[in-house]
Amino acid sequence: MFSHFRSPKWACVAIAAIAAGLIFAGPASAQTGGQTSGQPAANPAQLPDPTKTVVARIAGEEIFLVEILRMAERLPDQYKQLPLPAVYPSLLQRAIDARLVAAAGRAAGYADNEEVKRRVSAAENQIISEVYLISRVSEKVTEDALRAEYDKRKDAMAGGEQVRARHILLETEEAAREVIKELGAGGDFAELAADRSTGPSAASGGDLGWFGEGQMVPEFSDAAFVLDPGAYTKEPVKTQFGWHVILVEDRKAGEAPPFEQARQQLSSDLSGQVMQELLTDLRAKTEVERFNFDGGPMPEAAPAAPKN
Repeated sequence: MFSHFRSPKWACVAIAAIAAGLIFAGPASAQTGGQTSGQPAANPAQLPDPTKTVVARIAGEEIFLVEILRMAERLPDQYKQLPLPAVYPSLLQRAIDARLVAAAGRAAGYADNEEVKRRVSAAENQIISEVYLISRVSEKVTEDALRAEYDKRKDAMAGGEQVRARHILLETEEAAREVIKELGAGGDFAELAADRSTGPSAASGGDLGWFGEGQMVPEFSDAAFVLDPGAYTKEPVKTQFGWHVILVEDRKAGEAPPFEQARQQLSSDLSGQVMQELLTDLRAKTEVERFNFDGGPMPEAAPAAPKN
């Protein structure tokens, strides 16, 4: 009966528009500045157990608060800023209407529709995949695993050596040589920087703070990283910004970021590693047949070029 059922594009657009209206046509549309008069924001910690709290009952079928909270999470960003009481009535009505429409569809026999079955199967596969992967990752990416990975990668994350330097930026090579001459006569670098430098760091005596190799333009970095602490360049250094005289005040080995700062990146890397290992294992022990987009056999991969 329904084997040739399809959803025309215009129908999908109309349904989306109706759904949007169901979400926002209620009390939330009367908001001013993200607040509802007389309705305090709901604190999630004060809410009852959302998996057990019934918010509606339709012909004996119950809707639980958790469904409303999940709907709220999928709202556009501008509506996520609203307190729950502001959007709750509209979301509840949407959930009720969705159940009413679904019940009507079942009564009309759409539970046996091939398109419905295909989409339910696809959704089930996606949900099972996501929940399974989250479970496997959670088993492997533990606090102990993250700290062990941090210890293993700490040296690599530290990077190379760093220097703390000052500089005096000048417009001409002649002006730079004059500054170098005054430094040789006992001039104070910070005072000369404050008086002569044309760069923004002049106000702080030319202080550039700590930086690693590659963080400055190459000519500047190369000149700075050959200096010992307390030494300054005896020849002007030319870059795209002008002529520099550079003083290195101190040097130190690079430092790894603290664990808490690296946690997110470590978690992301380990999660990706766990998923890749899982997929590699599944691919290795499962027979998979591949076909071309027209249903025919896929051409064999081109052989690798012979090595000379």
